Amino acid sequence: MPIPQTSLSGLVRKSQVLDKVDIRIPELAALGPVLTEHVGQLKNDSAPLFRPSRFYQQVSDLRERVGIDAVVHLSFRYGCPTHKVEIIDAGEKTLSDMAEIVTKLFDVDPWSLSLMRLDLAADIEGVPVPWFKHHAVVNRKRFSSQIEKSTEQELKFVGMGTAEAQSLYVGKRPNLVRIYDKIAEWRMQLSKLERDAKRFNARLKEMALTPDERYYGARTPPNFEDYCKARGYAYREDKILTRIERQIGSNQIPSELRTIADLKHAHEFKPFKDLRILPTGPLKQIGCPPRGVPVRNWLAYIGFCSLEKFYGSTQLARSVVLQHGQGNGKRILESIEEAAPQLTPPVTMEQIQESYRRSTLIQNSGKYLCPTYEYAKQST
Repeated sequence: MPIPQTSLSGLVRKSQVLDKVDIRIPELAALGPVLTEHVGQLKNDSAPLFRPSRFYQQVSDLRERVGIDAVVHLSFRYGCPTHKVEIIDAGEKTLSDMAEIVTKLFDVDPWSLSLMRLDLAADIEGVPVPWFKHHAVVNRKRFSSQIEKSTEQELKFVGMGTAEAQSLYVGKRPNLVRIYDKIAEWRMQLSKLERDAKRFNARLKEMALTPDERYYGARTPPNFEDYCKARGYAYREDKILTRIERQIGSNQIPSELRTIADLKHAHEFKPFKDLRILPTGPLKQIGCPPRGVPVRNWLAYIGFCSLEKFYGSTQLARSVVLQHGQGNGKRILESIEEAAPQLTPPVTMEQIQESYRRSTLIQNSGKYLCPTYEYAKQST
C-alpha cells in the first residue's frame, strides 16, 4: 500500500507508533534456536540472566547477553503457564522484525500469536501538554474507571510532574490514554545512557587493558540532537513534541487487533475515538453574555470556569457536573459549551488520527524506519 503524502502542516512526525508490543506464547510451544542454545547456560551462569518475577517463574532480558531486543517471560504462575515475549523498542521495528524475534525464541507461527499489550500513539508538534489539560476530554468509555457514582463514567486527567503538567493519564491500567512530553522523556533516557556509560568506563579503568583497548572499548553517548535524529526526529531548540498514547491490554484488546497478523491493518483502527478536543476558549472578562446565548447558560459558564480553575482541568470540572447533574449532566455541559467563547484549536482529532494512521502505515511498510542507536565514538 502506498504511503499517503497528505500534509498536516508540520504536525505529523515520521515516527513509528506501534510503540509497545507484548505477545503471548502457548505453553506447549517448543523453544526456538536462540533459547535452545542459551537457556541452559544462562540458568547455570554464576550471574544468571534468568530470575523469578511476581507473575512468571523465569524472566530474562536478552539484549546485552544475547543481543536480541526482547524480554522473555517463561511460565505464567497463575492459571495456564503460558509465556510472554516483550518486544523492546517496538516503535523502531517493522512487523517482520517482531515476527523474526519471536521465531528465534520459540518454534511457532508468529503471525497467529495473540497480543497481550499494545501501545498505539500519535505525535503532535507545537502543542504542549498543558494545553490538552484544558482542552481535551474523554467521553464515556467502556474501559473507564467510574468516578465515584458518576452515571456518565467520565475519566480523570491525572497530571504528573510540575504545575505545568508534562504527563496526563486518563483511566487506569490495563487500558488508558496517556499524553506526555516526548522530548522530556528522551532527555531522561539520554541521561540514563550517560550514567550507564560513565559507570561502564569507570569499570574499564580498573581492568588490565592497553590504552587502545580502553579507548575503543569506552562508551560515548551522543548529544541530544543526534539522539533525537536516531529516532527519526530533527530536534531544534524550543521545539515541542507531545505524544498521545493509547495503551490497551489484557482482555481489552479489540477484536480487530487480536494477533500480530492483525497489526498489518492497525492503521484502520481508531485508538482515540473517545477523546474530544473542545473548541472553546477561556473567559477573559465578565461583561455581557454573547449574542443569542441565554443569560442562564452564560452564568453557568462563569461558574464552570471557576470550577475548572479550582480542580485544575476541564476533565475534572466536567466530572463534577456529571456526578451531581442528576442525570442532566450531559445536557448541562452542552449548554455551557454553547456559552463559551469559540476558538480554532491548534490541533483537531482528525489530525491526531491522521498522524497515527500515516505513521502506522510507514512502520508497516518498513520505510523511513529510524536505525537503532549504538554508542558512537567522539572524534579525536
